[in-house]
Amino acid sequence: MSESKTSNTLGHWGGFLIILSVILLFNVLSDKWYQRFDLTKEKRYTLSESTKSLLQKLEDEVYISIYLDGDIPVDYKRLKTAVRDMMNEYRYASEGLFSFEFEDILAEQDIEEKRKILQQLYQQGLKIEVPELEPDQVADEKYIIPSALVVYRGREYPLNFLKREFGKPLEEEINGSIELLEYEIGNVLRKCIAGKDLELALVEGHGELDPVETADISKELSDFYSLERININISDTNCIKMFADELLAQPDRQSEVLIESLIDKLSKYDGIIVAKPTIAFKEVEKFVLDQYIMRGGKVIWLVESLIAEMDSVAKYGRVMTANHSHNLDNLLFNYGARLEPTLVQDLQSHGIPAINQQTNRPGFWPWIFYPLFNPADDNVITRNLESVWGQYCSSLDTTANRAARKTILLKSSINSRVAHNPVMISLDLLRVQPDKNNFRNPSQVVAVLLEGGFRSAFKYRPGARRNLDIEYKDSVENNAMIVIGDGDLIRNQTSGDKSQVYPLGYDKYGTQSFGEPVIFANKKFFMNCVDYLCDESNLIEVRSKEIILRLLDKERTRTEKRKWQWINMGLPILVILLFGGINAFYRRKRWQ
Repeated sequence: MSESKTSNTLGHWGGFLIILSVILLFNVLSDKWYQRFDLTKEKRYTLSESTKSLLQKLEDEVYISIYLDGDIPVDYKRLKTAVRDMMNEYRYASEGLFSFEFEDILAEQDIEEKRKILQQLYQQGLKIEVPELEPDQVADEKYIIPSALVVYRGREYPLNFLKREFGKPLEEEINGSIELLEYEIGNVLRKCIAGKDLELALVEGHGELDPVETADISKELSDFYSLERININISDTNCIKMFADELLAQPDRQSEVLIESLIDKLSKYDGIIVAKPTIAFKEVEKFVLDQYIMRGGKVIWLVESLIAEMDSVAKYGRVMTANHSHNLDNLLFNYGARLEPTLVQDLQSHGIPAINQQTNRPGFWPWIFYPLFNPADDNVITRNLESVWGQYCSSLDTTANRAARKTILLKSSINSRVAHNPVMISLDLLRVQPDKNNFRNPSQVVAVLLEGGFRSAFKYRPGARRNLDIEYKDSVENNAMIVIGDGDLIRNQTSGDKSQVYPLGYDKYGTQSFGEPVIFANKKFFMNCVDYLCDESNLIEVRSKEIILRLLDKERTRTEKRKWQWINMGLPILVILLFGGINAFYRRKRWQ
């Protein structure tokens, strides 16, 4: 009996030592060969190849101070956990060049000091949130900072994690924000290391939006791309000056030299933006644009079919629309988009400040000519975007260009309609409550992506290219462009004397009326359009990642709280007691 017990004891110790040796060996090997396994269905902890490629371009250390910390509500804790997980993924993939730290910078600060800190963070571009209160809670001085500061080579870049959208529950906003974490962090890193190898140009010379009106979007684009303005109006001296030497060298064929030089000049740009032209393009200028596209150049067209300006409406009280004379309709039609002579009217709209004619009191009233577009989630450009603000938009239709795929980017709500030219725009409309039954033309398209093959609009019109010493291209197999029926989509507001430029998408009138910032996603949408067409890193593809969060049912959590507490706390104890009783009974039975 004694020998048997001794052998059993040695056997137990031998097994224990084997297990211990395996564990130690496993730890040593895992320290040398690190590997993580993402077992989630959505691969939420797996960085995309474009993100990894971005991290390889880091030449110095990146440090991130994250302020989403302290005593925060449960919903924000989910966001904090997701941020920590994603930051860890970036850190592991960067091979030591990426580090982060959570900080509760408001802890143990008095109210006055808190406000100073919050003001400083706000000026640096960080968003501040006040937690939503339950009905039985009392308001206090608590603030949440779902943001971070990224430091790279001595420069600071703001990083905001929470994407808010008016009218959406906080749970949905946080879910959408978690989906975009990899993209948002990567986008800031892209800004840190932007070499500006890609070149863009804003086209001018035909009454397009001026530098002040496009100041904010130009600043944003300049963080990632080399941005210039180029005049392609061959009758404008500013265009002619660019090619003075070439023109002087060949005085006998100056017209041809100007066109040839202009086409060569445009060819250096990866993308161009045509923003709300109001002066007609000549046929030869359209030929220049056409050959730029046939050579692989990307274009974003922001064009309207009708003239309608809010300044005129405010000044005269009513105006009648007229046709725009930009002369681009047939060019766009050839590529696959038809610009309709209409204005989109939508019950889902932003408002304007006006005096109520009945009460003679100022207010902020819905304006059906200012539709708010809810971007669809079926493409990477518009996925998880907040509302985009339109102003006097023209509707679009697609034509039978079978070689080009059409993807709708923006469209009106189900309660919309179109008004055909001529349209009377009058402030008297504010007196009347719109009848929902009259808005029966839903989902009017106002922005479309065209990609694939394009045929030259001048293939069967040889006159435009006669006497030009260039290689004419009659088609392109793979290219892309975006057509937007709202020229004001990238126009920022300014102060009265134009000394201050407001962020694109910010409405100073709505902000004054509601007492809090009113900002729409125009800048994000347009930047996504540019990135999709021109950004070679393909970081925008990360926006297509969808993460499904299995959220608890709040109502069941409240009503069944006690039940699940007993199950979670009592059931394990009962199982242990049951197992102990069965084991004791079995041992007694065995050794009797």
